[in-house]
Amino acid sequence: MANKKLLLISYYFPPFGGAGSGRPYGLFRHLPEFGIDVDILTVKPIASRSFDYSLLNKTDESRIYRSKSFDPQRIMYLFGMRTLKDKTIGKGKTASDRFFPDSKIGWVKQAVKLGRILIENKKYDTIMSTSPSISSHLVGMKLAGEFNLKWIADFRDYWTSYKPESWYDSKSQVEKAYKLIAEITKKADAVTTVSKSIGNFLGTKDIIQNSYNTELANLWSSPKTTDRFVVGLLGTIDKLTIVEPLLKMLSKLKGTEAELFAKIKVIQVGQIHDPDFEKKLSEYNLSETIEINNFQERKTTIEMLNDSHLLYLGLNPEFEEGMLTSRVFEMIASGRPILGYTTKESELGCLIQDVKNGITFQDDTIDVGVTYLKKNIEDWQNSKLTIIPNDTYALPYSSVEMAKKVSEIIKNIL
Repeated sequence: MANKKLLLISYYFPPFGGAGSGRPYGLFRHLPEFGIDVDILTVKPIASRSFDYSLLNKTDESRIYRSKSFDPQRIMYLFGMRTLKDKTIGKGKTASDRFFPDSKIGWVKQAVKLGRILIENKKYDTIMSTSPSISSHLVGMKLAGEFNLKWIADFRDYWTSYKPESWYDSKSQVEKAYKLIAEITKKADAVTTVSKSIGNFLGTKDIIQNSYNTELANLWSSPKTTDRFVVGLLGTIDKLTIVEPLLKMLSKLKGTEAELFAKIKVIQVGQIHDPDFEKKLSEYNLSETIEINNFQERKTTIEMLNDSHLLYLGLNPEFEEGMLTSRVFEMIASGRPILGYTTKESELGCLIQDVKNGITFQDDTIDVGVTYLKKNIEDWQNSKLTIIPNDTYALPYSSVEMAKKVSEIIKNIL
């Protein structure tokens, strides 16, 4: 039986280096293993915070179609800008409120135009659009309606990382956003998302979590023998994923057990969008403890963090509902214990408990976190800390498993 054909619509796709490209990339890479060939409809090169050119090869490009666009990031690229600074992004948030549903609306008409040509020539069986950006769903909805194709709308977030009421100041914009969400979920043949909380928000039970990159996961190895216990900071540091709880914990350990603290080193790899990050390091007197590497390609990131013995991830309590940041799956694949600043009841907290290789703590239970850190350091000193990358408990969270679940939904609607 011939493979089914899917047109996957995603504004964010490699070489875009942010977390938003991981899910569509995983589907692009692994859906063919389950009888579904994938073409990508995305945007031509854009200005961005980060890029990762290591994921795609020349053969891949034959299945990736990049349309013109008149959105701000594409226009900045055309004017010679390549890397966006945090200051530019901050201004962009203000500017994005002038667009609806988001600043990628200038991509929609051009993506639809190219999509029509692709559908007429390649005869796809179904369409899938994934957000953010919500504009991707406008493309999917338009093409599915015109060509009477089955359509899956995939939500990696609520609207952005925030619900509409937390994103817009204008009541009319909030109402407009909810009206569009209702239209998308009504017209789509299936609605998928990454967490139960977002599923409840959208009214869907098709929950397919994000995943770790199966190929890159093979690069994880057990840490080499070192004279320092290494805590890894993987991924973006911003107002959603925060680092200060770890700094408080380390500062407390430094004040009570200086000898043990002296054995700790922190390695940071990822974008830093907290303007006060270095100031906080100084305030907690930890500048000499942390090695800052900023954003790196994913292969390099793993190479750097292979020295780590434990990984930290913290979620801002104001925003943690429904947040299951994709980096946690890379952490699971690494085999390192996870020190999570979150509630036990949060989706992240439940996941850490499910894999049984980590602990959660909050401000009022910081001693629990300190105790867990001390135990891991002592186990490391006594050669009792066992780290097994890609252990069996990690396999359900691989990009292969994610693709398998999506393939089942595709086959069910056809």
